Amino acid sequence: MIRRPLLALSARAAAAALLLAACTGGSDGPTAAPSASADAASDGTTASTGERTPLTIGLTYVPDIQFSPFYLADSLGYYRDAGLDVTLRHHGANEGLFTAIEQGQEDVVVASGDEVLTERASGGTLTQVATLYDTSPVALIAPADGGITTAADLRGKTIGVPGEYGATYLGLLVLLDEAGLTPSDVTIQSIGYTQTTALLTGQVDAVMGYLNGDAVRIEAGGMAVTTLEPGSLVGVGIAVPDALLASDPDAVWAFVTATLQGVAAVEDDPEGAVEVAADGYIPGMTSQAKADALAVLEATIPLLSTTGETDPAEWDAMAQAMLAAGMITSVPDGGFTNP
Repeated sequence: MIRRPLLALSARAAAAALLLAACTGGSDGPTAAPSASADAASDGTTASTGERTPLTIGLTYVPDIQFSPFYLADSLGYYRDAGLDVTLRHHGANEGLFTAIEQGQEDVVVASGDEVLTERASGGTLTQVATLYDTSPVALIAPADGGITTAADLRGKTIGVPGEYGATYLGLLVLLDEAGLTPSDVTIQSIGYTQTTALLTGQVDAVMGYLNGDAVRIEAGGMAVTTLEPGSLVGVGIAVPDALLASDPDAVWAFVTATLQGVAAVEDDPEGAVEVAADGYIPGMTSQAKADALAVLEATIPLLSTTGETDPAEWDAMAQAMLAAGMITSVPDGGFTNP
């Protein structure tokens, strides 16, 4: 368990800060990563055909600043220069995370490690080819004066979770296990995505949420908080079907490399990233929305990875935690590979 001081953000900017998507076998995965395609010509097209490889990327739900690495990679021409013709596709609100990629409408999807592992354990064929966070943003959030400073202090407390699924629920189970506690030692209350209201109004003693979303909103609401971060979580990354990884690895790794260039560009100039997003990717951003988006990026940048690597030990620990929690019934082979 890691205790991290909450990043300082202006209350005005943080008040409407947007929540990043939830972050999200015991081996290094089925395929080693080659370098980006050697067939790419200087103008980004493939030398053999003169055409760029088309890829459709599933970014989930509505346009949001959380996807700024992809927006910058597209806007700054990193995908084009890598020989790719990339389409950024946002899912509909009622669309399943993996529906489009399973139906062949997408080639790449953004998902967290636990989501990819759940899909694979249920018979799917997705492999996470890059993890975009060095540190998962999932955390337990409690009032600073509430007497919760370690996971052991959770005994007898009521903890709000969106539901008994996903990265936030898994994070709670990991925290409890680290403290030698079980779910029966606490009261787990499903509250949907109302963490801010639930904690500010005292409905629960703590909530599971995200450092770069829920925590800043709660502090903006006037409550100082303590955050506890569980280990053994693999954050949001890039996943592709095994078939694509086998049939066109050059395109996959070219996409990963270009996206990581987008991550680096966000880190170098978050203000510029907000302007790019507002200019062509997130419609109708007001001055306040831009300030809110910048607050999200400032909270997110310390968590990001520019290598895309997944720690095998962390993946294995996540798998075992999911197995122990009954979130999967067996640990599948593979599941991730590194750039």
